[in-house]
Formats: sequence, C-alpha cells, structure tokens
Amino acid sequence: MIDVEISSDYLMRETGTSEGTQVKYYKDDYWYKLDNRGNEGLVEYLVSKFLTFTDLSPSEYVAYEQVDINGRRGCRSRNFLKGDGEFVTFYRLYQNEQGEDLSKVIGMMDAMEERIEYTVRFIKESCGIDVTDYLKKIFTLDRIILNEDRHLNNLGLVYMGGRFAPAPIFDQGLSLLTANQSVNWRLPVEENVRRVVARPFSGSHEKMWEYFGEGFGVDARAVFEWLETEPDSKEKEVLEYQIRTLCL
Repeated sequence: MIDVEISSDYLMRETGTSEGTQVKYYKDDYWYKLDNRGNEGLVEYLVSKFLTFTDLSPSEYVAYEQVDINGRRGCRSRNFLKGDGEFVTFYRLYQNEQGEDLSKVIGMMDAMEERIEYTVRFIKESCGIDVTDYLKKIFTLDRIILNEDRHLNNLGLVYMGGRFAPAPIFDQGLSLLTANQSVNWRLPVEENVRRVVARPFSGSHEKMWEYFGEGFGVDARAVFEWLETEPDSKEKEVLEYQIRTLCL
C-alpha cells in the first residue's frame, strides 16, 4: 500500500454522482480518489488488474493503484490525457450540442435498443466515430464486475489533433457489490448478484451484453492464479464468483 500526504491545494473538486460525493485530488499527473461508502479503491485496483488478463490493450483502460491518502483509503491513476487532449463525456457532448440532458432524453424511450441506437447515432453524426466496439468492451466488463454506476459521464471520447477517439475505460469503483445498498451478506453471493441494477441503457447487464456481444476474451486460469495471491475480501469473492460463472 502506498502512503501519500496531499494538501488541500491539490483538491480539484468534490464530485456528486448518483452514489454520493467523492473527494478527488490531482497532483503530479495522478488523480487520487478517496473511498466514499465502500472499498472503491480496492475495487478499482482489482478490476484494472483483472483487465491485464484479457486481450484488451493496456491503452484501452486505466490502471489503478490502492493508496492511503492522508490516512484514508483510496486509489490513484495516471492522467490518461496527453498534450492538448480533451476528455468529453457523452453527457457533456449532448448538452453542448443539443442543450438537453441525454439521460433524460433516452429515459423517455421505451426500448433499450432504441436508447442505444439513438446514442450511437448521435456520437457518429457529431464526432464522426462509431462507438459500437467501445461500448461492446465496456458492457462486457460491466457484466462481469457488476458495475452499478456506468452513467453517461463515465462514457466518453478524447479529442486531440482534430480527431475523436474512445477514452480508456475508467471509473469502476462501484462494482463487485461494494457500497451496493441492496446487498444483504446473510444471503449467498448469487442472490446478491441478482439484485444488481445496471446503467445506462438498461437495468440488466445481461441484456446490454447480449445486444453488443462479447467484447474481449479472458484468461480465466491466470485470473484465478493471481487472485490466490490477493488478501481475502468480499469484493475478491464476488470477482471469483463472476469469473467462474461467466468466463469458464
């Protein structure tokens, strides 16, 4: 575990999401996040380490380390923007171009397929990029890790040199049932898994994965060998269960 002391001079913002407020710092090209309601830093580390056992390129996701920040648990990740690159979320892009909240617009649509196709079409027409493959990889991951916080500010593009490209996959802290308000650990893992609600196009991870298809392969044996070296935790137990259920 890395221990760091960071003064309030590096406090960037306290960001409010559907899951509450999370304190963030930016120092020496690293983003630091304090745990909020669960073991988010542990989850970020476990998920990004898990991704090293897939056939995704390291450039396609953000790597996280667990850290103690001013005596509190959290995580850090390097800034994925280079040079004059700019990160633009799906939410902000739609707000800037249409002046509306994309989540509310697609929320009025009856079918998941309509929500997805509307969003993909908007990105294509606005930025000249097809994000289907990007979303395929994200929803394959979210199905495995049970991400409950894939809102439209966690989906985005990087604009650099006059072109758009998919952003690296990031911000998986509210996964593996950590800080999940519906969890009841008197019940077995499989029952808690069934209680998870997905975002943003459907409440079902399975349905979004079925729509897009498999986004990457997993070396499950290597994942289990690695997890044997990690300290026991509920989050580790959930990841083991999901790999055993979905990837073998």
